[in-house]
Amino acid sequence: MTPRKFPLLKKSLFRFILFSTILFIIITTLISSSFNSRQVPLIYSLSFCKNESKSLPFSIPESYLLIPYREFALRTSIACRVFKFDNPTKNLSSLHPKYSKYLNGIFPYVIPSQNITFDDIEKFYTDLSSLNYSKEAFVPRHTSFATNLTFANVPYIYKNGMWEPIEVQSYQRSAILVPLQGRHYNAKAFLLNLHAYFRRQLLTYAIFIIEQTYPMNKFNKGRLYNTAFNYIRQNKSLNITCYILHDVDLIPEHDSNYYSCETMNPKHTTSRVRQLIRGNYVKYYEFLIGGVLILTYNHYEELNGFSNLYWGWGGEDDDLALRFVQQKMCVIRPPFAVAIYTGTFESEKTLPHPKGQRNNQRFGLLLWSTIRLKTDGLHNIETLTRIVEVKRWTTFTHLKVNVDITNSKDTSLSTSKVTTTTAKLTPTTKKK
Repeated sequence: MTPRKFPLLKKSLFRFILFSTILFIIITTLISSSFNSRQVPLIYSLSFCKNESKSLPFSIPESYLLIPYREFALRTSIACRVFKFDNPTKNLSSLHPKYSKYLNGIFPYVIPSQNITFDDIEKFYTDLSSLNYSKEAFVPRHTSFATNLTFANVPYIYKNGMWEPIEVQSYQRSAILVPLQGRHYNAKAFLLNLHAYFRRQLLTYAIFIIEQTYPMNKFNKGRLYNTAFNYIRQNKSLNITCYILHDVDLIPEHDSNYYSCETMNPKHTTSRVRQLIRGNYVKYYEFLIGGVLILTYNHYEELNGFSNLYWGWGGEDDDLALRFVQQKMCVIRPPFAVAIYTGTFESEKTLPHPKGQRNNQRFGLLLWSTIRLKTDGLHNIETLTRIVEVKRWTTFTHLKVNVDITNSKDTSLSTSKVTTTTAKLTPTTKKK
């Protein structure tokens, strides 16, 4: 190359780079303008808007990103990328479940017979807290409702509405919330097994079964959870510090799946569910937070709880997951090997129960989930539901809830009738 041509080449290259840069800036500006929501009108043609009202029942922000929900949920993980589990030291006056001497790996759950009653479970566990069983290492092996029971007989006492271990003080005070409509057999199987499971981890706990009594033709899990949170917060004497949201048809299989709240993040423990008939485990999509979710009240309040708008099966858990995204929250999960469950929904021994009515409007609701966060949830639940009966057993508290007081014939908003049923326990002295 001659010396004269070299400066010309440099000048041409400079012009090319300058032209490319200007062209890139122009294209970027045009693209950004095309996605400006102020310039692009939103057209609402969703089926749920057409069916229920011709306009959305909430205002739309000037800038709002619409996401194809199915693609987003199936490709997105709600799990924290970087996290640490709480690691408290061993302290008998505040004992973390991982230090329990009763942990033994696989939990020996049982599937009871169909004739089991709530009275059977009440008598079974209240008898264990009596002096007659204080020296027994295991529970009775055979009963009228279950055989081959191998539960350890952990010393426990029922005190002020909570079950407490006698030998130590627990790390937290836990409320287990179980939504229900029908499916009473599953509730009995749950109670029989989960009391034994919680005792192996030396939890201080109370179980709340929240049953929807009206309407009967469609289920609203979100309203049941929000109602239960509101009820427990009003009963401050329980001093609950950890909330466990639990499906009624799931039984944990491993002791190291610790039922304790983490300080920084909610914990989702349902990684795999084993079907009893087929015997294989099913792993669900990463965006899922249904099944078992463990969190503090502050976590739940920051999310404003569940949406109150989901009727029937499907959508409410994913709506909650979108609230996690909106609030820049994520969940942590226990190791894959221990976050395993048995699902009693497919057991040959389960009583038949009607399948939940599918919510065909769920995708329309999910599209606008996050903009309803502050106005739809825990904070407005008192105007939507009413607890019509509270029945207290030692093994659980039974809340019966009308989840649609606006459309029900019962317009009375007076204090609910409370029926208290408590088994008589033999006095037990708690060791210091």
